[in-house]
Amino acid sequence: MAELVAGLVVDALISAAIEQLFERLASTQVVDFIRRKKIDQNLLEDLKRMLTSANRVLDDAEKKMITNPDVREWLLKLQDEIHGAEDLVDEINAEALQREVEGTSQFGCHYPVRNLLSSRFSLKNVEYRLKKIIKSLKDAVKEMNELGLKEGVETSRAPRRSAQTTYMVRESDICGRDADKEAIMKFLLSDEEGRQQISVMPIVGMAGIGKTTLTQLAYNNINGNEVAVEKPFDILAWITVSDESDVSTLTKAIYEEVNGKEDCTDVEPFKLQEKLRKVLEGKRFFFVLDDVWNIDYRIWNELRKPFESAAHGSKIIITTRSTQIASVFSTVRKPHVLQLLEGEDCWKLFSKHAFSNEETTSHPNYLEEIGRQIANKCKGIPLALKSLACLLHGQQDPKEWQNVLESDFWELPQKDGDILPALWLSYYYLPRHLKRCFAYCSIFPKDYEIEKEKLILLWMAEDLLQSRNSMMLEEIGEKYFEDLRSRSFFQVSRDGETFTMHDLINDLAKFVSGESCLRLDGSYSEDLKWKNFTRKTRHFSCTKPMITPDIIKKFGDLSNSKVLRTLLVLEDDFLGMEYRIVNPKQLQSMQYLRVLSASENVFRFEDYFLKKSSKSVASLKLLRFLDLSHAKIKKIPYTICMLHNLQTLLLSSCYNLSKLPDSIGNLKHLRYLDLSCTKFEEIPDTIGALHNLQKLLLGSCFRLATLPNSIGDLKNLRHLDLSWTSIEKIPDTVCNLQELRVLDIKGSRLREMPLHISKLKLLHTLTKFVIGKNSGSNIEEFGTLQDLRDSIEIQILDNEIDGEDVSKANLKDKKCIRELSLEWEGDNDDSDNKAREVLDRLQPHTNIEKLSILNYGGRSFPDWVGHHSFCRIESVFLDVLTNCHQLPPLGQLPSLKSLEIWGLDKLEKIGNEFYSSGSSSFTSGVGVTEIPPPFKSLERLLFIGMPQWEEWSWVGGTFSNLKKLELYDCPKLHGACLLELKSFPQGDCLQAYKQLK
Repeated sequence: MAELVAGLVVDALISAAIEQLFERLASTQVVDFIRRKKIDQNLLEDLKRMLTSANRVLDDAEKKMITNPDVREWLLKLQDEIHGAEDLVDEINAEALQREVEGTSQFGCHYPVRNLLSSRFSLKNVEYRLKKIIKSLKDAVKEMNELGLKEGVETSRAPRRSAQTTYMVRESDICGRDADKEAIMKFLLSDEEGRQQISVMPIVGMAGIGKTTLTQLAYNNINGNEVAVEKPFDILAWITVSDESDVSTLTKAIYEEVNGKEDCTDVEPFKLQEKLRKVLEGKRFFFVLDDVWNIDYRIWNELRKPFESAAHGSKIIITTRSTQIASVFSTVRKPHVLQLLEGEDCWKLFSKHAFSNEETTSHPNYLEEIGRQIANKCKGIPLALKSLACLLHGQQDPKEWQNVLESDFWELPQKDGDILPALWLSYYYLPRHLKRCFAYCSIFPKDYEIEKEKLILLWMAEDLLQSRNSMMLEEIGEKYFEDLRSRSFFQVSRDGETFTMHDLINDLAKFVSGESCLRLDGSYSEDLKWKNFTRKTRHFSCTKPMITPDIIKKFGDLSNSKVLRTLLVLEDDFLGMEYRIVNPKQLQSMQYLRVLSASENVFRFEDYFLKKSSKSVASLKLLRFLDLSHAKIKKIPYTICMLHNLQTLLLSSCYNLSKLPDSIGNLKHLRYLDLSCTKFEEIPDTIGALHNLQKLLLGSCFRLATLPNSIGDLKNLRHLDLSWTSIEKIPDTVCNLQELRVLDIKGSRLREMPLHISKLKLLHTLTKFVIGKNSGSNIEEFGTLQDLRDSIEIQILDNEIDGEDVSKANLKDKKCIRELSLEWEGDNDDSDNKAREVLDRLQPHTNIEKLSILNYGGRSFPDWVGHHSFCRIESVFLDVLTNCHQLPPLGQLPSLKSLEIWGLDKLEKIGNEFYSSGSSSFTSGVGVTEIPPPFKSLERLLFIGMPQWEEWSWVGGTFSNLKKLELYDCPKLHGACLLELKSFPQGDCLQAYKQLK
């Protein structure tokens, strides 16, 4: 089985690489280079022809390599030759880029970029190398004929299961799924969903987690009348969909299930749909569409047309690994997502299949101890638990159990139904372009939290993203990531910015990448470390201080093979290491490196990068991704600005860096530049030459006070981070950035907004807006930015601002803003009530979830603050309200969980006004409408710095959910005001009471 999978993996990766290579061979850079160097153009055609011949037999090779090891060996040789062709094409592109940079620096460049190239590198022996690759490919084509590989053979996909193939599932076969079973049956039996004609519930989860098993149980219960159904279903049908996405085929399968095996082979699709419509007319049905992979909205819209004749209350359950597909089908509030099994449930399922007798008392203690450890290793996946338990069933020798516990999972003997086939199917049915991206993820260790954005940049650097129409590479990477996430390969964090891979998925990635990816992360024995260092290793990563002289020597052999493409250090925990992985000579030999990410302790920058005589870095002409974050360098080495292929440059937290060289403008293909947390005081004009730059991060560059006007020439810039800088004025040219989506200026010293900000039509994130005395026109332009979302801070610099002008901000219409901060600067005296008028005019949309009001000078609040219509607000922060005599009715906010109130110097009493506006009653009785009690959701309440506060009146039933009360610097407040706290069960509240007393 392992050999089968290995061959299929190589086949898939080769096919995707050939498709990509075809595109690049047809590029202008390659064609012009061949013509300019007067290389025989027939060679290019020969190369394409050989690649085409090999590509045509890959499907046949996929079938025959199962029984023929020579075919597997042929595939591996072919993969090496394709890598060689990729390297040559990339070198040609690199020379073309250098010519482009030199040409613009000499002719017609707006920015005087210094040419630091001591001499033009010349790509030598191209024709010889091209002939050598073609000869090897011709040999491969000859060999494939000798092996009997043929064109036009369909790929050996796993056969589609019959629509009738379902297996008997017993209630006892399922462990730890009571809540899931209840949710599924509630959906099938409830009349709440019956209001809809057809209700669809998707069940989503990774391979092997039990989606089909649970659905079979529910289906059998309904079909066998095991549960009482108030309105019985007239028709039941189970259809296994798998990778089928043809409407006609699926309609035929459904029709045959509900109407017997009528021959529909020659029936036109629209007639078949009409037949199905008539069969379902007026009937209440329950369908299961199992294992859905490739159905999109268009297909579903066509497929469901015959269903519309059915009776109300019809139900459909679909099982899928994709949340995207689930969203296409779902009519319920949210799809039902199956979670991993926990603790004792894992052991219960494992022991059921590992031992003939289900009673745990009959298990030998020594086997149970090992078995529990094995069960824990399965990480809650039912199929993994079952497969390993069945493997050990009847085996009483503890050594065999111990071997399973200590062995690499993928080296276990495999049998039908084991976890490897289940996970393999998830991988096998991936599109070929996604397979390469997934395999690359094996460089990340288990449980490593991966940044989504960084992964996409790495995919870009390794040329794994296939260009598509007008889509940006970053957008394509987002789509690839989402496709893998929706298939449960990635487990994304709540913020959506990082993700992990389940251990079994990580094992799968490691397996499919084979010898091409090697990581040192503490999971290898010394022997395995030596074993895995091979000349086929192209991607290398390490995470922990395991570096020994032997490993250093072995790495030297690897670097000398000149095939390494990735050198990645994932975490900087090499402090105190005696040895360093890379020496200068080794790095110079890594001429095909695309990714270099290394800490200060991996190689000495000061001894290496900064030597002007060193050409090692400049020799990395194919490098696209360079991460030197946290390095101790004091200036950017000139050699970095000679890397014309560079797409990503990360210099974040290089705390000694204070200057960006003019030669930065040489990096014409730079797309991502991170200079955050450095000592830069200015940015050179040559930054404007980076026309491909998409993201520029300057956050927390506290000394940065100005930006050049050339910033407006970054025509493709989408994200500009100027947060926590000393910039007081952004050049007006920034409004020329028509592609700008994100302008992050929170925490900056900005005193005025750039003119014509309304020109930024695509802007959706603006973290700060400054309102000054003469900013009326800017406020009006700000009001036109209707797509703003997430959070925004509005800073009012002048109390003389006109209320009519402020109303032009149109905050009420900005529905997607979730967090709003309103802050006044300077003297907050409000004797003429102007601050209150301004606050009134800055009323936001009721969708906001977090509200902060700082340094507000008003004596009271406008009606919208605390109004019950703001039903989504979960957090309120009030600070430095020195003139305020009473609080707004925040008790009316039904979702408020956290409330912080600071610095109310003049407030003496908190009374009923704090709980309601006075127009609502919080009592209930005959003739009185019952209204939720005030602060019904509040969990945390904090008061700080209220020197005059003496009295706190209570309203019955308040703070019913309070978990924490904190009071600081409230010297006049008596403990007697808090006697009601004694009725609260929460210890933190009682503790606060005792402290006051």
